[in-house]
Amino acid sequence: MASRVMWNQWLWTTGYSLTSGGFLLYFAKELKANAFIIAVLLVIPETVGISGLGTRWILRRVGSRKRVYFAGSLLARLLMLGIPLMGFQSTRIAGVNPLWVIVACLALTHIVQSVAFMAYLSWLSDLAPEHHWGRFFALRNISKLVALLVVPVIGGFLRDAWRRWHEPHEALIAYEIAFLVGWTLMLVALWPIRNLPDPPFRMPEPQPSEWSVFRDSWRNRSLRFLLIHNWWLAFANGLTQSAFFGYLFGPLGIGLGLFYTLQCVMRVCKLPVSWITGNISDHFGNKLPLIIGVVIASSGLVFWLLATPGQWYWVFGAYACWGMYAAANIAGRNLTLTLAPRSDNATQLALFRQIGGLCAGLSGLLGGWWLTSLNETKTTWRWGELELNSFQIIIAVSLIARWASVVWLIPVTDPHGRKLRHIVKSFQRWKQR
Repeated sequence: MASRVMWNQWLWTTGYSLTSGGFLLYFAKELKANAFIIAVLLVIPETVGISGLGTRWILRRVGSRKRVYFAGSLLARLLMLGIPLMGFQSTRIAGVNPLWVIVACLALTHIVQSVAFMAYLSWLSDLAPEHHWGRFFALRNISKLVALLVVPVIGGFLRDAWRRWHEPHEALIAYEIAFLVGWTLMLVALWPIRNLPDPPFRMPEPQPSEWSVFRDSWRNRSLRFLLIHNWWLAFANGLTQSAFFGYLFGPLGIGLGLFYTLQCVMRVCKLPVSWITGNISDHFGNKLPLIIGVVIASSGLVFWLLATPGQWYWVFGAYACWGMYAAANIAGRNLTLTLAPRSDNATQLALFRQIGGLCAGLSGLLGGWWLTSLNETKTTWRWGELELNSFQIIIAVSLIARWASVVWLIPVTDPHGRKLRHIVKSFQRWKQR
């Protein structure tokens, strides 16, 4: 089963990377998108993902998480087709800006895909034994990282080569080709898992309403503090979206090739971190790797404060530290599954992941507005001999907020967690073998 899920993840991630991110933004730029449209395209996937909160309501009526996932995925692929059609004059809607059609199609796609993805995670959590969740989801994460290490880089350079070899008016064709390949791969991704079992969606009797599930989730002390931690961290992370990219491509002068190299450093670091975290989670619980992952990954922002146009190489340290976000992501999701009811866990997953995405999206808009204000007033902060520019001011505030998010984990009780002294003893026994 694990190999089928890995193939599904690899194919889907490969296809998604060719239809979103840099490819989508370059496509929008070719259609003369302004800064506001670009900002909207960046935050849509996170903000509309709140639709995942409605997954349980749908599951109660359909009764099958597998059917919801497959139907939602197919519908999302259909809605996506409106995006590449805007690249052709003959398929555009008269009197309507094609960029707003792209925005609408992207939003509808992610609204549907978010519901499908919550059903997918809940379905997988029932297929895999609970004591193997760590390694199971680590393998899925590794498959995703392998795809991201290769495909965006190759696709990006092929796109650049196309622009060099063809006339400017043919630039959109490169995106149309990439989109068609990516769209096909996302459809093919359903094939490896088509025959996986469809365990029944088990709910307590009498069936609780959606509102009572929200209420009970919030009353669960450990789950409540875990959710607050995740929302706080997501907001702190989103705050720096504009600052990171603005500082990289502005004062630091990082080119696209070097940017891809930095991304590869982070993803290479995530590969061993994912596997190690999965094993630790299965044997010692999820809270400890979650805390370690958040602290080390957040500390990567220190390197951004040290980076200057003359010493830009400090950012390599930041991207290496960000490899520890793999630990935070795997352990955080697994801890949510552990604290949620078995099978009937779509709402808890959506509260953790989708509300977190909404927080990141909204704070991304706030961070962009704040950065613009700081740049206009040429604001700087001085701390001893260290002088922070407008980009670094936002990064410093985000760093403190990310570290502070760990405080919310103190009251969280991990049902499968083991005391630190037991972990140390287990490590000592392992060394003596």
